[in-house]
Amino acid sequence: MITFEEAIYTVLKNARPLPPATTPIEEAVGRALAEDVRSAVEMPPFDKSAVDGYAARAADIKPGAALRCRGLVQAGQGYKGKIKPGECVKVMTGAPVPAGADAVVMVEDSAEEGSLIKFSAAIRKGANIARRGEDIKKGQLILRRGTVITVSHIAALAAAGRGRVKTGALPAVALVNTGGEIVPPGRPLGKNRIYNSNGPMLSAMLRADGINAAPVIVPDVAARLRAALAKALESDMVLISGGVSMGDYDLVPGLLKELGVKKVFHKVRVRPGKPMFFGVKGKKLVFGIPGNPVANFMAYLAYIRPAIRKLAGRPDSAPLFLEGACEVKFDPRTPRRAMMLSTVRAAAEFALTPVSNNGSADILALAAANGFTMVPEGGALRKGERTKFISWL
Repeated sequence: MITFEEAIYTVLKNARPLPPATTPIEEAVGRALAEDVRSAVEMPPFDKSAVDGYAARAADIKPGAALRCRGLVQAGQGYKGKIKPGECVKVMTGAPVPAGADAVVMVEDSAEEGSLIKFSAAIRKGANIARRGEDIKKGQLILRRGTVITVSHIAALAAAGRGRVKTGALPAVALVNTGGEIVPPGRPLGKNRIYNSNGPMLSAMLRADGINAAPVIVPDVAARLRAALAKALESDMVLISGGVSMGDYDLVPGLLKELGVKKVFHKVRVRPGKPMFFGVKGKKLVFGIPGNPVANFMAYLAYIRPAIRKLAGRPDSAPLFLEGACEVKFDPRTPRRAMMLSTVRAAAEFALTPVSNNGSADILALAAANGFTMVPEGGALRKGERTKFISWL
């Protein structure tokens, strides 16, 4: 039985990045760039007005000065002539500054008197003009290869003329729920049945990582389960919830072996999630997750999300463990590494408190928590002691 840390390391070691994909920028958030991105254009591509106002020669603008208005230029239009001394042109924000003008006076500092425009104050040369290329130069490096794209990057990519970028590819994921007792939520619940909580939860977590995968429910019948697993193995990654322990109907490990999946490890010295199975078939990754919801949730944070990120070429693939201080004693009473459901409170430092629960099937405890606190194997944590945790804040 391997340690929790060894399990994380082993999963990431076996996750090899997929070939890059060409991705529309609107769908690229959360993906890592597989190329350096340089601007195809200057930004702005011309001298433009930063305000609604009047374009003129700064030398003509003095308190009480009156200039003749020669027209109006809206954003997306242009002025064919050239401004001469004693003239001005009304311009809207984003419109090109007419030739001959070297400043724009805000409309608030002017007054219309017939065809003349009077100004209340002098203005400096270049005022209220966004100069060509002042934000981005043509050929300028916008984002480096390996950058994980966030929503704040999208406008820069678009302004640089990029509608698509080369990124790491998200894996195709198959999600299989085993058990003859589980029923999709929303359907009538028959005798001796329970609703499928793991499937929708894992599906939602995958969706948060940009992956659409609907759960498939398969009873613990060898032929049907084997067929479902064979179909699932057409994907880059397979998540199997349930059927990986040592019971009479825990058929998954044996069927996976028949289907050519090589076991990398089965059982981890951690609670929850001791019966965790991980295997590979070529470059495909296969996760057999114990059927309890808390174990499913912890496995996703510790193993599955990191594997997805590694496959997608992200440099930040390892699970993010932060450090905080225990507000009370943590005593899991287990010889294994314990990942205890906790509430994480952000103060001067993160403050950790265990959530009372009835074990790894306690869904309400999971709903009340926002983190797992790490407790050493066979030990406990004193009040005030510092330790690592992982959170979904």
